[in-house]
Amino acid sequence: MKKLISIVFVCAMLISCMATGVFAEDKDKLPFELVPPANVTVSWLESNDSPTTMKMAYSLSNDMTKFFKEKEEASIEGTVDELLAKYGVEDLWMTTQIDWAIDDVEDEVSGWHYTKYWDGNQNYGFGYDEEGRCRVGEWDAVDMGIGNGTETVNEHWFLRWVSEDAFNGNPDTKTPGLKDQLRPDQYKYDEEEGLSIDFDKHTAYFRTRFVFVTYKVTDDESVYNYYYSDWSDTVAVGKEGEKFEPLTKKDLAAPVITDLRMTDRDFNGCPVVAFTLTVPDELAANATKLEAYDGGIAIETEARVKGDSEWILMQNADWIIKAGEMECPLIHLLNDEHKTIDKDTEIELRCRYRCSQSELDDIWSDYSEVLTFATTEFGGEDETVPDTTADTETPEVITPGATDDKCPICHFCPRPLGLCIFIWLVIIVVIVIAVIIIIKSKKKKEKK
Repeated sequence: MKKLISIVFVCAMLISCMATGVFAEDKDKLPFELVPPANVTVSWLESNDSPTTMKMAYSLSNDMTKFFKEKEEASIEGTVDELLAKYGVEDLWMTTQIDWAIDDVEDEVSGWHYTKYWDGNQNYGFGYDEEGRCRVGEWDAVDMGIGNGTETVNEHWFLRWVSEDAFNGNPDTKTPGLKDQLRPDQYKYDEEEGLSIDFDKHTAYFRTRFVFVTYKVTDDESVYNYYYSDWSDTVAVGKEGEKFEPLTKKDLAAPVITDLRMTDRDFNGCPVVAFTLTVPDELAANATKLEAYDGGIAIETEARVKGDSEWILMQNADWIIKAGEMECPLIHLLNDEHKTIDKDTEIELRCRYRCSQSELDDIWSDYSEVLTFATTEFGGEDETVPDTTADTETPEVITPGATDDKCPICHFCPRPLGLCIFIWLVIIVVIVIAVIIIIKSKKKKEKK
């Protein structure tokens, strides 16, 4: 629900931007380096949608995903204003633009279709001129919507069905038709069947770029700053396009995870641990390529109470690849032996990648290093985060809730019946006072 509200809010601001926006360019003010989309991969979805539909996948930098993850968490915690204030803005979001060409990117008709109108108009937004006329064709993807910046890999479908009006365009408003952006020998068009391109005979070329938008109010004026990355590397589909090669286990290195820690969150009464995932370039490239071809790479997390022999798959742990914090609720560790999982329970955790590919069996990477941590008291003013160490040894079994024989309150008593001796003293005093009050009350009634 919170994500839905956020999307609605951003959409409303985009509409407002068309009327009051001020455009600027100062890349140094973004909280990350403005690099173009990486590992861009495109596939043709002829059998799944319209005859021309393409699917593009691309990856964000680790710094981008870390920032948007931090923003998402701050939104949940109600501290997003403080986070964005560090960058002098009240909001920041992203979209992407996709440029395309058929057969020759330099061709004056079917080459790259980017024009100055892709950069937006301060009164009307992307794709419009100063008089509010749409100056881009239906296939010109000038605004692919709000991307999910928290995930390393994103995707878009584009070049889909086109209406007859969009195919013909509108000369009066100077809106180009698709027939004005293709050469006659490159396509077939039928009013009933629509448009088709034989990609066994033709090649489609694509490039994409990021657009980041910031919003702030100065002197009662809404200011929207647009930041454009460079265009990505060009990719091709069709006659001259690169052919997809399935991945094998040797293409999957074991996950690199660090910094296992207990969070202050819980899930259905069970604590939630977190760890940091590092996303190397090779992993991002493979995950992006698979995403474009109806596959993907996910991360599987297993955990156990330190001392147990069996690893348990944490089915509700974070599984989408993203640089930074990954959460893992421990509810699946509950069993006959472990009725509860307390925050002072020592946990071991490991991960591996699962690679899914269309019409092929899944493959798995080797396991990561095993992480564990030393625990301290939780919940007090002096709470400290446990130090994380890599540990492949499995020492003695540690029973949840009984990892320390000393009393956690006074640190020296044997805890009779599980309670600190000082708590027992308080209980005894309360009982004595209650008895005295009852006796006195009874004597007063007898006198009356």
